[in-house]
Amino acid sequence: MLKGFCIASKRGEVLFLALFECNLTKALFDPFLTEVSSSPHGDPPPAFSKGGHNYVYVFRDDLYWVTVVTAGSLTEQCGHIFVVEALSQVHRVCRSLCGALTQHSITANTTLITEIIHETMSGGFLQVQSPEKLQAHIYSKPVAARETAALTSSPGLFGLEKSAPSMAAQQSAMIVDTGKRELYVDVVEKVWASVGCEGTVIRAEVTGTILMRCFLPGNPNLILTLNTPLSSTPHEGFSVGTRMSEVELGGGVNLAEGGRQLSLVTLPGQEITLARYTLSPDHPHLLPFTLSASTQQLTPSDGELRLKLTSNTGMGTVAPNVTFRTTAPPTTAAVMSQTSGPRHQTVSFNPTDKSLTWTITDFPGGSYANAFIRLVDSGGNAVVESGELEFEVSRWVCSGLRVEHVRLSPVPPSNFNKWIRYLTTSDSVSLRLT
Repeated sequence: MLKGFCIASKRGEVLFLALFECNLTKALFDPFLTEVSSSPHGDPPPAFSKGGHNYVYVFRDDLYWVTVVTAGSLTEQCGHIFVVEALSQVHRVCRSLCGALTQHSITANTTLITEIIHETMSGGFLQVQSPEKLQAHIYSKPVAARETAALTSSPGLFGLEKSAPSMAAQQSAMIVDTGKRELYVDVVEKVWASVGCEGTVIRAEVTGTILMRCFLPGNPNLILTLNTPLSSTPHEGFSVGTRMSEVELGGGVNLAEGGRQLSLVTLPGQEITLARYTLSPDHPHLLPFTLSASTQQLTPSDGELRLKLTSNTGMGTVAPNVTFRTTAPPTTAAVMSQTSGPRHQTVSFNPTDKSLTWTITDFPGGSYANAFIRLVDSGGNAVVESGELEFEVSRWVCSGLRVEHVRLSPVPPSNFNKWIRYLTTSDSVSLRLT
């Protein structure tokens, strides 16, 4: 039997929590989060005891999927491997029903995940299920993760036709179209950052995943050549390559050419994770956007917030969706706005919680956007201190990693398509404005 289950981020934030005993609280997972954050040798083993509790977890999609096993229960007697496999199954079900799993998609789909946990861990008893069997018992509709919009809302964004799948990571492995003759390679990076008021990056963390999905007959051997080595070993002297602190290869993936070449045997219709990596803290982090802000007094009662968002991604890239969220001064009754730059911009204000949202769609790389927002009844000299930036950028990744060559052996028929796509999304980017 299980005492509780939670999904936590790499920074120790509990995104989802389910407790199976009425006398338990969120503090049940504090020893686990402390062990993860303080372990000097990376993550602890997949099963360990601390603070009188038995923890079993898996690390998937940059998230910890954790459960607490009751001592002496039948579940504990079955062994930790059984619990690990059950957690992996829960992750697969959530990924199948929710799509891409990020901090935002987990919090947006809390109701759906609650139903999944109710079906797979009813009362703390593990129920091994598959997505197909669970689908009939799930009534909630998934809330689409923001990173999918970049690939679905703008046809042709990656040079794809409208009929092309949105992303290799978004397609169920159970659906295989035998008529396809296509190969997809996706490089997806997530950004977490804290930025000072002058645009100085105080702290940043970038994690990336290289995904592949093949729709070719047989099991051709794939050889992928990158422009930089996938290695966490520091290089002597000056290095122009991407510096990484963590690299994890997928199952069956072989590394050659000094870390620049990945090879494996493809499986038709199957999504395969070739590698996961984390940029080194000393790698120069170029964030896709820079935001500058200032406030000034217009009248004794009204103030003006001026925002300028600059794209650092260069020509040929596009951000299908960029959103800046902040909170207006508490006395603000309404806002009036004027924008310049990209054509599709909106500024909205919620008088209930004083939330202020600036949204830009189809933001070209190398350009900038301005917003002049009048804060009515804000007190005149009131200031806006901080905000959150959410974005999706296609054809660009922070690390500069690129796929230089893709080779298949044996060579498939000439009438097949090869898609290489790049996407950068925000996980959590906080900005100080003053």
